[in-house]
Amino acid sequence: MKAVRYYQYGGPEILQYEEALMPEVKADEVLIKVTATTINPADIAIRQGGLGTKIEFPFIPNYDVSGVIDKVGGSVQEFHLGDQVYAFLDTTRNGAAAEYVVSKAEDVALAPKNISLEDAGVIPSSALTAWQSLFDLGNLQTGQRVLVTAAAGGVGTFAVQLAKWKGAYVIGTASERSFSYLEEIGIDEIIDYKNESVTEKIEEKLDLIFNLSPLSPEEVTKLLTLLKKGGTLVSAANPADDERANELGVHAISMMTKRSSEQLSQIAKLVDSGFVNPWITEIDSLENLKEIHEKFGGTNGKILIKVNPN
Repeated sequence: MKAVRYYQYGGPEILQYEEALMPEVKADEVLIKVTATTINPADIAIRQGGLGTKIEFPFIPNYDVSGVIDKVGGSVQEFHLGDQVYAFLDTTRNGAAAEYVVSKAEDVALAPKNISLEDAGVIPSSALTAWQSLFDLGNLQTGQRVLVTAAAGGVGTFAVQLAKWKGAYVIGTASERSFSYLEEIGIDEIIDYKNESVTEKIEEKLDLIFNLSPLSPEEVTKLLTLLKKGGTLVSAANPADDERANELGVHAISMMTKRSSEQLSQIAKLVDSGFVNPWITEIDSLENLKEIHEKFGGTNGKILIKVNPN
């Protein structure tokens, strides 16, 4: 099969599009013929040797996937040949920058039916990050006020849509080029982070802050003053200061996204019901992954990377 691999940590130049052996399928696994994948900031960090992720070289990156079940392990009951699926893959194993990828069946879910299988490939890890931050960690409730920083990014756009589905009042930070899309998906207020101060613009205290911006720990800590007593800041980037959070009577949580086929199934239902949709701003192909890495950064929405065309 064709795959993109690298043999050491480093810059985009280490990525090689080449022939690789087909992965073997264990009893509790499925083989997915990859339709699409996407790139995330963590892909860059792993390639550079960050995040403390233990990988074996040569390594195939990309942990988001959509595709078709091509082979089923002997103990797998829930999937069959030809099923259209999507998954957030184990980041320590070879990933979806290949024509085929193996996954534990327990991490895989049936893909949404009302969008293309290609489009579904950009959803898993970003939507799970948003879901877990808002609901599992932030306990967001109907009528509460939430701030999403970097609201037009790959995770932020899912967070806005999920929070609106929940019935929250959603404020987001973004640049002017993203305003029209954020308004289209129902955001209540937008703060132009390039020209406006978040702490000055927000007058009524918040129940939840979901931080996705590459702010310094000091800048994230300043956001804590915007929370009500008992409120929560969940950061998928730099953490806030715990001591300052305790002084203010609020909670500061750093999150790492967990794989969950159950939550992916719930998200698929929301996609099929029209509550949530991916914002795809670029489309490219797997053989260009090195070039995608070279230019990646500050991207709005998601980059769809096609692998095996339907």
